[in-house]
Amino acid sequence: MVRMLIRMNAYSLNRKMPKMYSVWDLASRIVAVVLAMLPSMSFAQFPLPQTPEPTRIAARTIPNAGDTIPLISENEASDSFETSAVTTDSEPTTSPTPPKEEELFVAARVIAVVGEERVLLGDMVPPSVLNKMSISNPAFEANLRKGLASSIEQKCLAQHFINMQTAGKPSKERNEIRSKINAKTAEIFRTKVLPEQMVRAKCETELEFIEGLEKSGRSLEWLKRSFAEQMWADQALREHVQDKPTVELHEMQDYYDAHPDLWNKPSRARFRILSATFKATPNRDAAYAEIVNMGNQVYFGGSFEAVAKTLSKGFGASDGGNVDWVSPGSLKSKVIEEAAFSIELKALSQILEDTEGFHIIEVLEREDAYTMTFPQAQAEIRKQLIKDKREKQREDQIRKIREITPVWTMWPEDIPGSKDLKEIQ
Repeated sequence: MVRMLIRMNAYSLNRKMPKMYSVWDLASRIVAVVLAMLPSMSFAQFPLPQTPEPTRIAARTIPNAGDTIPLISENEASDSFETSAVTTDSEPTTSPTPPKEEELFVAARVIAVVGEERVLLGDMVPPSVLNKMSISNPAFEANLRKGLASSIEQKCLAQHFINMQTAGKPSKERNEIRSKINAKTAEIFRTKVLPEQMVRAKCETELEFIEGLEKSGRSLEWLKRSFAEQMWADQALREHVQDKPTVELHEMQDYYDAHPDLWNKPSRARFRILSATFKATPNRDAAYAEIVNMGNQVYFGGSFEAVAKTLSKGFGASDGGNVDWVSPGSLKSKVIEEAAFSIELKALSQILEDTEGFHIIEVLEREDAYTMTFPQAQAEIRKQLIKDKREKQREDQIRKIREITPVWTMWPEDIPGSKDLKEIQ
């Protein structure tokens, strides 16, 4: 112990350094939240030119969207989704700047028809961003077409769910069922989804949340409709996608034999780290003094986790310095990686230096490279095969529903089986 302390302090006194080694206000937050919620909103950030991430049709990203919709009794259907509105104590004191006449004209352009439902350009892109500059952006059409394809698939699913609930029923009964579904969906949105999204957006009142949506070119009613559509689309798939499809032993064996490279597991290590970074200190000497201080505190019985959370400035500091399993080649710092796979377990390393700063690590656990046997790999294989089967069931159901839903679009080449919108215009 004394030798360790002396060694650290010797570095500090002599200043002999080790060799260097290479190694959007409120509206913005709300837009981010809403984008995370709804796939059809992925285009709302335009005119940024980047291509949006692929989105799933099912409402897995919306809190509570997976709730099953039980049809409620007549006396419970006190309001409908089309007419119900979230009330506020007062009206907004300010209104968003209304879109220009030419913007409204462009936004009202029909770009697709799904079943009997028209899809307007303004449904895909907020009218406030529909101008000559945005439309002339090279990425505009590409992003629009990708978002429209996803929206069409979702509308097909949502319409299928409603049609299945009303199939074979007299007209009056069909209307009653639709009203009950609308009412229940509105209840879920009003009592569960909206409050949770207000918390995420850090809005204290509904009025504040609504104003933020309006600043982004959207409205609460639009958000409610989008939620309903996504929720119904999810319901259309739930009955046809098994939670845990059956996986036979021979299927797992076939998968194991067909993917030999998957079972070669590299060596890995788990460690914790203390860091004094150059960018967080005035100079190298100050960084070195900090790492010496942290190392001494831990060496003389201090809690590694407490020291890391209080003094460490590098990665893992907020987690008490803990770094989960890493494999060779996964770390930016080759110096830290080399130490993680070479030093003694459960012992503090010497002071390490890389381009980011000074570090001390303690390796908690290490495993050598090995090849998994079939019995060892069965749990992993079963999990993957369940995932693959669920995805195939999902894709098959989406394809079947698409095939029985008439679709017209400006870009029929994007949707197999769809027709050119010009045919009905």
